[in-house]
Amino acid sequence: MRVRFTKRAAGQLDRILAELNKINPKAARTLQRRVEEIGERIGQFPDGFQEIDERPGVRRIPMVRFPYLIFYRIVGDEAVVLRIRHGARKQPWENL
Repeated sequence: MRVRFTKRAAGQLDRILAELNKINPKAARTLQRRVEEIGERIGQFPDGFQEIDERPGVRRIPMVRFPYLIFYRIVGDEAVVLRIRHGARKQPWENL
């Protein structure tokens, strides 16, 4: 299955990588590779990741070794990455 990043998700990833690159370029490269690996896994096993109860159809993948979550949805014949967020941030649907 094809994996596509929305403009929002691509922008979020770019900002994360730019900030991390200022502090630790090696970690930024590792994070970039990890995102690519996760994209390949999504393409191979699109239904293989946790669906969010509060958002039917949206799936979440924690980035092991990094504090980020990748959110995606299956749309037709492609997996669409919706956003990449820090795992400590509350989601819009969570109570404050």
